[in-house]
Amino acid sequence: MTVAMINEHSNQIRKMDVGRDLDQIADLIEMSFPIQQDPDGLLYIQNLRKTARQMHLLDWLSPWTDMAEINASGFVWEEDGRIIGNLSLIPFQNEGRKTYLVANVAVHPTYRHRGIARALTRRALGYLRRSSTGEVWLQVREDNRDAQTLYRSVGFIDRAVRTTWRIRPMDTKALNANSSAINCLRNRKAADWSRQKHTLDSAYPPVLRWNYPLDFARLSPGFVQVASNIIDGIRLRHWTYDLGRRGQGQITWQKTDTFANNLWLAFNEEEETDLLPGALLGVFRHLSQEHPLSIDYPRGRSQDTFEALGFKDFRTLIWMSCSL
Repeated sequence: MTVAMINEHSNQIRKMDVGRDLDQIADLIEMSFPIQQDPDGLLYIQNLRKTARQMHLLDWLSPWTDMAEINASGFVWEEDGRIIGNLSLIPFQNEGRKTYLVANVAVHPTYRHRGIARALTRRALGYLRRSSTGEVWLQVREDNRDAQTLYRSVGFIDRAVRTTWRIRPMDTKALNANSSAINCLRNRKAADWSRQKHTLDSAYPPVLRWNYPLDFARLSPGFVQVASNIIDGIRLRHWTYDLGRRGQGQITWQKTDTFANNLWLAFNEEEETDLLPGALLGVFRHLSQEHPLSIDYPRGRSQDTFEALGFKDFRTLIWMSCSL
């Protein structure tokens, strides 16, 4: 098939069939992305293969099961019974509206640069447009220039660029933060919430929060919210770092089921150079020294401070959206 013949209408494209495609999709994702460097990515691949085994069993036990809804979770490019291209569609709720995330866009290395990824993307956008989806998002690595060019050419626009920083407290570099500054950390009070809620908007814009692993409403104080968090298995700890006239900020720790637990920072950007070293070092004293921590932050913001503390730049992603 020539490049000129490859487009979103090609009969090589079909809806993903979870009952029979997941094994091949897992193989394709594993060879297309740096999975071996990402413990969460490895777990994702393991779960895909586990689901594939479960779906094979379900298909054997219940051949009459209606799989229509599951089949709408993405598209694959198939040649001679072999899946050589994939695009997944993951639904989210965004303020009551269904939003889709395009993910796992992968093409077998032998078949790249033929227009398959573009064709899959256009087919997915057409499908979502016909289903009255208002907006679709994706994330692409900052170093993947070819993918960025592709997505912009089909209507996606850049919305944000964010870096994931990781560290184990035991690997923190020694800084000149004195003990008195570190000791300015205290448990958050209910009166601190108003400021924290307002300051979070700068680092974590509301337009992106539908994809975060935490509903920020759960950060609010009060017996009812705390009880709800406990019942739902949400584990949070909150601190306030207060240097008086030099500024104040809040840090929330979130227990996760993934490789690293999360830290959510609420500081005025112009005060972070003064406040973050002491605040983070103070928080590290209260946490496991071996368990990794992760901070999702705007690219470049407080980069020098994170690097000085010993944080590693795990990845930087460009968030893009397309209005349909």
